[in-house]
Amino acid sequence: MILNIAGFNIDFGFENTDFVQGFEAKNQDTPVIKITHKKELSECYGIQFTDAPAEHILKRKESRSEILCANGSWSECTVYGQNCSDVEYSLPLSAICSKFALLNTIFVHASFVEYKGSGIIFAGHSGVGKTTQARLWANFLDAAPINGDKVFLRVVDNEVFACGSPWKGSSEYCVNKNVPLKAIVILNQAKENEISVLNSIECMKYFMPHVFFPHWDENCKVKAIDTFNDILEKVPVFLLKCRPDEEAVLLTKEAVFNKKN
Repeated sequence: MILNIAGFNIDFGFENTDFVQGFEAKNQDTPVIKITHKKELSECYGIQFTDAPAEHILKRKESRSEILCANGSWSECTVYGQNCSDVEYSLPLSAICSKFALLNTIFVHASFVEYKGSGIIFAGHSGVGKTTQARLWANFLDAAPINGDKVFLRVVDNEVFACGSPWKGSSEYCVNKNVPLKAIVILNQAKENEISVLNSIECMKYFMPHVFFPHWDENCKVKAIDTFNDILEKVPVFLLKCRPDEEAVLLTKEAVFNKKN
């Protein structure tokens, strides 16, 4: 199956593809990455081996058999595993994020809504209310929730785009759409609603922990950090201390769009 995620085509060679419905490619662009799935390693004289490109080798900590082999540019990847029950995450996603890092694109633990043609993402740790904020923006401002948990941020021609992804955690929101990114909002639960703009040092503290960096490949990691810094120069980052209510939504909208309607 050929997928299109964040504007890139991906040759995704898994049978378990229910979770990527809606992300099928509609163009004939050459895939930037090909991921092949094989149930087990080849064996000869009691020795298991692979003939796949293997400049990078990743292994799931929880599994003895699931292994990913990739070439140096992350354009050719092979995942070995009998079941690969965690195909939605872990090894295939790690390969995609590694390749995307080389293409000015990073992966963020955040929800994502579209409001009047602009994207806003809400980042934070699990359980802080990312999906709740997406739902509140839909209820009170008729915004369109794109994803409740995971989003790609891509820099194209000096502009930052928020891009929907098939990875959505426990959220019900999962739409394949890319829109210009207007703001990044870091969520903290609080008894009173308050929003402020973060400086560069505060962004490192509050936003960086929610960004996926491929530490197993120095080149990919450096490129991801460069893209992260580039995004911070182009898009404001806010800290929203809030209750899950309409006032928090309106307060954020006014801060981001600098107007009351």
